[in-house]
Amino acid sequence: MRKAVTLEPGRMEIAEAPDPEPSAGEVVVQIERVGLCGSDYHLFLGDHPYATFPQTQGHELAGIIESFGSGYDGPLQVGERVAVEPLVPCGTCFACRRGRYNCCASLKVLGAHVPGGLAERLAVRTEALYPVGDLDPDLAALCEPISIGLQAVVRAGITAGDTVVVLGAGPIGQAVTLGAKDRGAHLMVADRIASRLELAGGLGGDVLVDTTGADLAAEVACWTSGEGAAVVVDATGVPELIRLAFDLVAPSGTIVIVGISQRDLSVPVIEFTRKELNVLGSRNNAGVFADAVDLVTRHQERVRSLITHTYALDQVPEAIRYAIDHPDQVEKVIVTVAA
Repeated sequence: MRKAVTLEPGRMEIAEAPDPEPSAGEVVVQIERVGLCGSDYHLFLGDHPYATFPQTQGHELAGIIESFGSGYDGPLQVGERVAVEPLVPCGTCFACRRGRYNCCASLKVLGAHVPGGLAERLAVRTEALYPVGDLDPDLAALCEPISIGLQAVVRAGITAGDTVVVLGAGPIGQAVTLGAKDRGAHLMVADRIASRLELAGGLGGDVLVDTTGADLAAEVACWTSGEGAAVVVDATGVPELIRLAFDLVAPSGTIVIVGISQRDLSVPVIEFTRKELNVLGSRNNAGVFADAVDLVTRHQERVRSLITHTYALDQVPEAIRYAIDHPDQVEKVIVTVAA
């Protein structure tokens, strides 16, 4: 089979490898589509905290079940299209014992810690597969990033009528917008790229704010009649915006941070207590992947609007470089591995 291997920062090549053989408890999936996200760009560049080399990237994946390891007698069938949850938790640590396997102390993620989906075939655990019914492969591959946004929505406890500010309208911010709107929330989405804001409007954003030159605190105050937002979700990882979230949120409100950065954040301690805030992190998903499949199934055309570019497997380096250089044009890149 063919696979894309990132050999070192900025260098990827297409290599041949033996077809995988499934062990007991595993399935071989013929990969159809892989979505690329910001993490993939930083893994490729080598500046992601989880980057290791050489590595086969790809954690947003969908494909067709090709074969099972010995002893499987469950409901999955050969020929069935599935989305793949890319998490490999230990199952025994404190987080795993609490059902929070998304932040397992020794978590491995396909495409980051272990080989991922930019390959024609991949052996994965049977419990990581989610049948997607009639979803086409492009949409099936997007179930994983939608699950990331949905996890943040669940962490925030968003309910109907909540005022929610989403900072950042990249793919995860868009997923948060879709998931929160599906629960009946009122959404303000802020970004500095007009095309992303336009997409967010199609996914349920009620108020769209171009942060270039805008006074976001004043915008939120006006929108909420001075109360502040019930929930602020940061999908940027930018410390300055996370700090601003403490000003945007209402007393007793919730801040959820799903953006990733290695930069430091400075917040006066009183900001946590003055409003008695809930300040939460959100990583991957814990038990909401099936809900993400359902969300995508019910909002197919909205989700499809996120796909702006499609590339073949041997074009992945070109795709990544283009996405990095043209953030105003690229929202979600889909790699076609098998037709």
